[in-house]
Amino acid sequence: MLYGRGVETDRIDHLLAEARDGRSGVLVLRGPAGIGKSALLEHAAGTAEALGMRTVRGVGIESETEMVFAALHLLLRSGLDRLDRLPAPQADALRGAFGLAPSREANRFLVGLGALTLLSELAGDGLLCLVDDAQWLDRSSADALLFAARRLEAEGVALILSARDGSHAFRPTGLPEIRLGGLGSEAAAMLLGETGGTLAPHVRDRILAESEGNPLALIELPAALTPDQRAGHVTPLAYHLGPLPLTGRMQEAFQTQIHALPEPAQTLLLVAAAESTGDLTVVLGAAQRLGIHADAVEPGERSGLIRIVDGELAFRHPLIRAAAYQGAPFTRRLAAHRALAAALDGAHDGSRHDDARAWHLAAACTGPDEIVAAELEQAAERARRRSGHAATTAAYRRAAQLSPEPREQVRRLISSAEAAMDAGQLLQARALADRAALLTDDPREHARLAGVRAAIEFEQGSPRVAHGILTTAAAPVSAVDPTRAASMLLEAVRDAWFAGAPELARQGVDRVHALALPSGHHLRPVISAMTGLAALLAGDSTRGLVPIHAALAAARRSQPGTPGDRLIIASMAFMVGDDETSMDLAARLADDCRAQGMIGWLPHALQNLATSQLYLGRFRDAQASATEAVRIADDTGQHHRVDHLQGMLAWLAAVHGDDRACTELTGRVRAHATDHGNVSSLAWAVWAQGLLALGQGRTQAALEQLEAGITGTVRYQLTTTLFVPDLVEAAVRCEQADRARAPLARFDEWATATGQPWARAVALRCKALIAGSEEETEAHYADAVSLHLNGGRPFEEARTQLLFGEWLRRNRRKADARVHLRQALDTFDRAGAVPWASRARAELRATGEATADARAAGAAGLLTPQELQIVRLAAQGATNRDIGAQLFLSPRTVGYHLHKAFPKLGVASRTELARLDLGD
Repeated sequence: MLYGRGVETDRIDHLLAEARDGRSGVLVLRGPAGIGKSALLEHAAGTAEALGMRTVRGVGIESETEMVFAALHLLLRSGLDRLDRLPAPQADALRGAFGLAPSREANRFLVGLGALTLLSELAGDGLLCLVDDAQWLDRSSADALLFAARRLEAEGVALILSARDGSHAFRPTGLPEIRLGGLGSEAAAMLLGETGGTLAPHVRDRILAESEGNPLALIELPAALTPDQRAGHVTPLAYHLGPLPLTGRMQEAFQTQIHALPEPAQTLLLVAAAESTGDLTVVLGAAQRLGIHADAVEPGERSGLIRIVDGELAFRHPLIRAAAYQGAPFTRRLAAHRALAAALDGAHDGSRHDDARAWHLAAACTGPDEIVAAELEQAAERARRRSGHAATTAAYRRAAQLSPEPREQVRRLISSAEAAMDAGQLLQARALADRAALLTDDPREHARLAGVRAAIEFEQGSPRVAHGILTTAAAPVSAVDPTRAASMLLEAVRDAWFAGAPELARQGVDRVHALALPSGHHLRPVISAMTGLAALLAGDSTRGLVPIHAALAAARRSQPGTPGDRLIIASMAFMVGDDETSMDLAARLADDCRAQGMIGWLPHALQNLATSQLYLGRFRDAQASATEAVRIADDTGQHHRVDHLQGMLAWLAAVHGDDRACTELTGRVRAHATDHGNVSSLAWAVWAQGLLALGQGRTQAALEQLEAGITGTVRYQLTTTLFVPDLVEAAVRCEQADRARAPLARFDEWATATGQPWARAVALRCKALIAGSEEETEAHYADAVSLHLNGGRPFEEARTQLLFGEWLRRNRRKADARVHLRQALDTFDRAGAVPWASRARAELRATGEATADARAAGAAGLLTPQELQIVRLAAQGATNRDIGAQLFLSPRTVGYHLHKAFPKLGVASRTELARLDLGD
């Protein structure tokens, strides 16, 4: 019976009832050791059994925190026979992660998606997943499991995790949580009365006081007492420990019980504690090598310290495992690890046993050993291929410690630091890099370390500082490895772009050109692009866009295959205003990222896709792409990406007239991007706030906001060039046209250099606004409208039509005005641009035309961004499983969203979707 946990059990029962009805949920139980987390998990298991739900269990094991995907394998192993039902990339990722097949270097988040789909397959009439001691999950398992947890929705899965307080390794941000405290005095007394046996009153009172309501202490401290201690004739052993923490006292209590066992049983428990997985065959094999027979299991089982279930040995509580291991002499622990390594030698369980053997050998080492270091390095590489970057970090770090030769030690430390970067363990990466830097004078190695330090600085600190790290380290390596030096300097130019530092960008480009790489070198297109980028950053659009045009043409011919190269091409297309090309490139890259499981690259691809969709007036699509990208970037720790995407979402909110969302999003971007010197993201926040004010008719506020951007920290960003037309309109409406002339010259230069008709049309619109005569105004407007017919940026075209219509109406040419105002209104209504549509509708009424209420935005306007994505794919004939694989959802959640969308659309089946206008 659980005493004093009524609120917690009610919460768990509700979660399970919801899962039984098909609605998923997650709950994290937090608290100190012994506080009752495991007991609540057992309550959940009993309730699930009563409801007819299936239960799967996993556990974090302290000695397995360096074993890649160990905990996830334990949780999902009962469902591995269903892997063939998963989309192939997910199934392959899980097989590779669990060592069941050669790894294809699957991203750990694709493993999480595979776990989500597999849980959905297992759910049936409801599935309970229990994960105990989550603070000891290996990092790869934790990342994958939390990735899946944040996407649980309509699978019928209840996931409950328990974790100790104070754990920094396990951070389930955003998941529902219960923090457990000690039992109240009445509940504690009831529990002690049930489990403690006969105790002298003063002993009972002492245990109640010392336990602080901790249920495990209330159970185990009395169990460690002798009869005389129970009767109060002598002071209980545990109370001689003085200020020892409660967990330490409980561990001492467990050690007392262990030491009461025969010596062979104690040794067997030590081997089991060191082995950690509970594989009875391995434990008995190692014990035999120490002269211990299988019957040594029985005393520990009789005492209740361990239990044997289905060929596996499990400790009743993690503290018993800790007591069995830490209470043994050091030399016996070494012997246990040697015996386990011998038992695993030649085992037929693939890479998983190879990894365990390497770690046991390392645990048995008391000094440098190159043979063991080499085995650990092989384990590190196996973990890297399975995207277990945290395990890779640990294996390389330990291999470095065991390396007799300094060069090998440095090489392994650098590999460990790079893996820590990939794992998002930035502080550890910095510490490893600093340690390696003290041990080497090799410029190539210092260049690799600079890459780690710069990446950390870019993510946590300042792009400007990251630039300095790379440029400083590039100088020594340029003589021995000019290609590496060039790559570092080009990365530094990119950092200068994000920092808004034109002089630093120019210096980087000059140094790259000084390396004199051959004309056919593979970095030449990138060098050309970065040369143009530096000029563009300095405000010279003419000189900047020429090499960017050339680089874009060369890149198209060479068809680069890496995601990074493809993103550069898409970015170059943005620089020259070629939105169609950029959207095509970004859409294909996003599709490839989904198909190949490149989740780490997907937020970048979706950001480019959302940007091109935004510019092309496909605002709902842009919102769907950006929202999905934020979710994935947040999961994968890409904080600068989150800033940039939220800035774009703020811009969309401004267009829609959503003051609250725009203000909230720009506040977030400003808070983080300002602290980290990321002016590229900050520029979007500035634009969004200016556009919001302009749409609301607060033209003076819009002018001041945008003018501050033109002259402030974001002034060197291309984004500030793009918001010049908004500044011009605000200035004219404030009757301060002179403040618009210099910025307009900057935009006009860029528009001419792009060669894009839409850009020249917008420049003409701006010139019309500040023209000195009616003839000149009308000529500019007419030319702008004509150029807009070539396509590109329909929102800008509608704004040109609106301004031209307003001008015509003011000049009493109402019939001519209506033509342009109707076209503008139709575009604004379809885009959901409420402030602009209201303005166009008011102008039409002023011409004497009665206008209807806001027109429907089509079927797409009835759906949420996620529903729209799902419905579009379903309309193309994709199955729920296919859709789930593309959008990183479970098939059941896809079905749930379709079920919600059909009534909104007035359809009853997937076949009817094809006749709808979904705006694609």
